[in-house]
Amino acid sequence: MNNNNASTTTLSFSNSFLKPVILDWLGIGISIIAICKMTFMILLIFARRQLIKPKERVLFLLSLNMFMNVLIFACFTLNMFISMLLGHMNPDRTDLHDNTLRCRLKIYVSTIALISALYSNTLQALHRLFRIVYHHRPFFYRNIYLYMFGIVVEIHLGALLQLPVLLPGHYDYEDYHCQVYLTNWRGILIGASCVWLPPVILTIIIYVCTVSFIRRNLSKFTMRQKKRIKRDFIVIRRILWLVVFIILFGTPACSTPIVYHLFGYIGWWANHITWLTFISSFTGMTVVHTYYAPHLHVLLAKSFNCRKLETMV
Repeated sequence: MNNNNASTTTLSFSNSFLKPVILDWLGIGISIIAICKMTFMILLIFARRQLIKPKERVLFLLSLNMFMNVLIFACFTLNMFISMLLGHMNPDRTDLHDNTLRCRLKIYVSTIALISALYSNTLQALHRLFRIVYHHRPFFYRNIYLYMFGIVVEIHLGALLQLPVLLPGHYDYEDYHCQVYLTNWRGILIGASCVWLPPVILTIIIYVCTVSFIRRNLSKFTMRQKKRIKRDFIVIRRILWLVVFIILFGTPACSTPIVYHLFGYIGWWANHITWLTFISSFTGMTVVHTYYAPHLHVLLAKSFNCRKLETMV
């Protein structure tokens, strides 16, 4: 009888140990994939910058902005999942606990990258709006310094918008890293209203304004403008997909406290699912961006064609 109890206890411990470790490894794997993809795209843009046409510099700047922010955030999630893995594999080691100011500063900096990545979609949507509505004023869509200023504003927004979460102390230590407790409905509500909702709403408003303008003025466009607008619509479709990823991005974090307060239950996997959704959504966002971005297609095609020619020579 004692042997049966002992084996049941061992099996139960093994299951409780393996489940979080498997999800930790999954998070590490997705983070590494995201880091590799972002690094490849960033290096490609810098290595082939001589192939970039002057009129496309803004497009590449906006792409680079997204890739850089997602890269920084992916590095943070990799560090976080490694900390969780080590903690879950060695629960008795006190030196793995990092309930310090450094832990809170780390989540603060990573959230700046997170917010900047979300607003990078808004900047891209705004650029397309300017290209269509103010097509006769290149200053609004070809002035690279205007969009550099936009990126600076985006970074400052990332630093400022999370202060209502940071200053009241909503960032807490949980599961070997710092975050807002998923059961802290006040912290999640402030975070959603300051971090998640503004870029989603702004991007949707810009998209609606762009489509509305096209429908009202379609008969007035020349054939050349219609051809360019057709290309812009491909990019607008990409922006719509990006909005879908952003909505998916915040769904687990927002739904968990609701479920907890309605039913008094939160699964052991809730924290893992939330962060896995974060990094998966960002990775998917960059894949969609690359797939629907004609300027990146041209750069990739030219790069691979150059390699083929070098091989033939």
